[in-house]
Amino acid sequence: MNYTFQFGVLTEYGPYLAGGLWHAWWTSFPSIIVTTILGVVLAAMSMSQRWLLRGFSVVFVDLFRTLPVVVLLIWIHYVMPILTGISLSPTMSSIIALSLNGAALACEAFRGGLEAIPATQVQAAQSLGFSRWKVMRYITLPQAFFATLPSLTNVHITVIKNVTVTVLIAVPEVMFRAQELTVQFFRPLEFYTGAAVLYVALIWGYALLMRMLERLQKWQPI
Repeated sequence: MNYTFQFGVLTEYGPYLAGGLWHAWWTSFPSIIVTTILGVVLAAMSMSQRWLLRGFSVVFVDLFRTLPVVVLLIWIHYVMPILTGISLSPTMSSIIALSLNGAALACEAFRGGLEAIPATQVQAAQSLGFSRWKVMRYITLPQAFFATLPSLTNVHITVIKNVTVTVLIAVPEVMFRAQELTVQFFRPLEFYTGAAVLYVALIWGYALLMRMLERLQKWQPI
């Protein structure tokens, strides 16, 4: 196979390609927020004494961590409007799909952190008159959050990488623009390589921010 690389095309069209990072970030950032919040709620439900809450958490996690993101995107963006009459923008459909998948993964990360908290801490807090909500808010969640930050970072990175799948519903992020340019100029390897470099830079920067957040911990779990 003979192929002559012409990376000079990135000099001219690189800014247009890089403009897709804006859409990639504003699709992944809300998804990361919802993923984290919903993951905490589901983890708390999974440890509830009420079987209905535990059952809901188990079903949610087993369903949305096994469904491919591509399937979720297609169902939310194309099938849901047929069934409900509610149409969503490509970006909103992507945020919902990424959040559902990410929340299922984040739930397991948080559940592991919560279960790692010694039961003696909970018993001590309850003996001081703390309610279950206050024990969760002041004792277990702060420790579990920092304990699960490395795993949670991996979940967030997975969410960011899954943004590339949204090219299927025309979210104008980096891969979508790379595809556009490839159709026009027939230089797929150059444009997709450029897209890869941009996503590596985005994910590396986010991972660096999360490492800085880890250093904010002023105490160690007992």
